[in-house]
Amino acid sequence: MSRRSFLLLTLLIAVCLAAVALSAYVTNRLPMTVFVPRGREPLPVPGLAIGPLFQVGPFGPHPAGGRGLVGAVASFCFLYLASVLVLFIFPRRLRLARDGLMGGWGNGLRLFGIGGLAAIAAALLTILGAFAFVASPVSLLVLAGLLLAVWGGMVAVALAIGRGISRRAGLPTSSPVFDLTVGILIVFTLGRIPVAGWIFVALLAALALGIVIDSRFGAGGPWSLAEFQAGEEAGNEQA
Repeated sequence: MSRRSFLLLTLLIAVCLAAVALSAYVTNRLPMTVFVPRGREPLPVPGLAIGPLFQVGPFGPHPAGGRGLVGAVASFCFLYLASVLVLFIFPRRLRLARDGLMGGWGNGLRLFGIGGLAAIAAALLTILGAFAFVASPVSLLVLAGLLLAVWGGMVAVALAIGRGISRRAGLPTSSPVFDLTVGILIVFTLGRIPVAGWIFVALLAALALGIVIDSRFGAGGPWSLAEFQAGEEAGNEQA
């Protein structure tokens, strides 16, 4: 790692740590109950507590004190190590998916639309499967496949974010591991923001699902049945 890359990563870590600490401070200062107009008694419903709801983020709970710090470090380590594992298992597919995200804002909006429509379609399919008792295992498989696709796409999104920052910082070359480290830091920091973290991660998840579908799970090329037909024709010729 060059000196410039090291300084960039150090500065980014410092900014992300400050953002995580500030988010934890704000979260612990949130009110624990819903505002009730004067003259009315609060309803005895446990779900009215706001604070505990805000203390749970996309990457785990946000407890106060030392537990919160340990939880944040553990969450980031798990997220980062799992992402590195996916990077080494599927390097070519992730490179193709990352390159598909580097096409500008217009392409990003297109991929976001694809991912949003795919998530809606998967939700409808899951609901339909829930009404059919025989198809209930299929619904679980759909949800599992959706989560795995989003996870793989999030790694590609993190790679694209890290690559974009490296280019803007003027780094001539950067390793995929460095880009992934920078991207995961930013994604994790966004997910730690109270309330808004859910929105940021949901938007990134829709973009991740869109790039996974658009790139055919990183295989490249358009969606088509041409390979199936070519296989049938080859089988007929051999017969």
